[in-house]
Amino acid sequence: MASVLELIDREVAAHPGAPAVREPGREVTYAELDRLADTVAGRLGRDFGIGRGDTVLIAARAGADFTAALLGALRAGAAYLPVDTTYPPERIEQILRASSAALLVLADQGALDTGSPGVRATGLAGLVAPDPAGAAPAAVRRAPAPEDPAYVIFSSGSTGSPKGIVQTHRCLANFISWQVDGSGLGRGRRVLQVAPLTFDVSVQEMFYTLASGGCLYVPEPHVRRDPRDLIDFVIDERIEVVDFPQSLIDVVMALPVNFEHAADLRHIISAGETVRVTPALEGLLTRRPELTLHNHYGPAENHMVAAHAMSAAAGNLEPRPPVGSLVWNTYIHVLDEHGAPVPDGEVGEVYIGGAGVALGYTDPELSRTAFVPDPFRPGRRLYRTRDRGVWRAADRTLQLLGRMDDLIKIRGNAVEPREVEARLADFAGVKDAAAFAVVRADGAVELHAALTGDPPPAPELRRALLAALPDYMVPVRWWLVDGLPVSPNGKLDRKALPGDGARPLSLVPHQSNASR
Repeated sequence: MASVLELIDREVAAHPGAPAVREPGREVTYAELDRLADTVAGRLGRDFGIGRGDTVLIAARAGADFTAALLGALRAGAAYLPVDTTYPPERIEQILRASSAALLVLADQGALDTGSPGVRATGLAGLVAPDPAGAAPAAVRRAPAPEDPAYVIFSSGSTGSPKGIVQTHRCLANFISWQVDGSGLGRGRRVLQVAPLTFDVSVQEMFYTLASGGCLYVPEPHVRRDPRDLIDFVIDERIEVVDFPQSLIDVVMALPVNFEHAADLRHIISAGETVRVTPALEGLLTRRPELTLHNHYGPAENHMVAAHAMSAAAGNLEPRPPVGSLVWNTYIHVLDEHGAPVPDGEVGEVYIGGAGVALGYTDPELSRTAFVPDPFRPGRRLYRTRDRGVWRAADRTLQLLGRMDDLIKIRGNAVEPREVEARLADFAGVKDAAAFAVVRADGAVELHAALTGDPPPAPELRRALLAALPDYMVPVRWWLVDGLPVSPNGKLDRKALPGDGARPLSLVPHQSNASR
């Protein structure tokens, strides 16, 4: 199987003058992007000694320069690690330590004091800039082996710190090849880049587009944050493919101007959250039979695993669709608590094997429990997802039925409650803390927290957490309780949170400031 770098090289050779990336005020062709990536690869090797086995952390905004930087890192033989520029410095420092990155590439070289002496950093602008002498450093392209690391994605960790997932070139090549030639999306599409760069959906957006001869459209950050501006961008730029979590789909469908007005739109992909074909969405798909809704499933530890395409033309719309059939070179076992396969129609735990299985986590201890030997295929490994699933007997597609652990998905991002709780426990006055999900009437998921003791006011808690955690990991509602609910075996009963007698924390005076 060709590597994703080879797939992109083919598109460069086929249409060098076609647009590859469009951002406000700038369009970069395939040939120009190719030269930029070679410039980056040459500088990484010549100036910083970056090569096979290294990781390059890139903290910059989406756009042509970011895309060139990650391609340059891959051409140099390294893996790239995207970090959101809005993350608190403390969070970036945690990721830096856990990843052992050999180099930081920063949107503003002076914007981050990592506190880590000896860690080299460079600015993105200087990395992609033309050489003053007129000749860019010679790029030595290192062809990746299938098991070489391609990228590292960090997400919330149950140990109280973020965990890094090290994904391979084999995985990247496999799911991108499937997406180009097996998913029905087609080639040469105008694709919106809207997923956070730290969310692995961004990997699909970028590499599918470039490996299929399409053009990646990158809106301004404020447009990405405002659904009204975002749908206007989709309409104005004649976008054909978008990848939105279900919560964003629901918000857009409730707007006066929505997908209905995006005449060029052909494919809506949804991943990271449970897909629901709401009455509004069903109405849209019925009126627009040329429009296809894709339900994609795959944890970052495997990336793409299964997909299900729905349309009125195919006649397969249903309110709670399955995640579908397997992508190329991937297999799933649904096993009982003893590790035995369950019959079709019975619920078990989902284990995933095949080309997409990651090398593991940056923490070997976490890897040992999550990546296990495949008892049915000696020498291979499985990722234990903790997802509950069932093979539907009627069509043998996979249906997901929730989690076996406490993982929460907020706007498609994984949140481990224990990482949030570990932060809350550090506050003076907090005796016990529990983070939990609340599903609103419109289906959106909110993160709440229940606290005991004499905690600080909610605004103070929020400000402090935003200085240490990404915004999606900060609770939007806070509850003061006399005690956290427990199950008969004495463990925290998360299903009963926030518990009897819960009062909104913002309405409760902090004891240290209350009149006595």
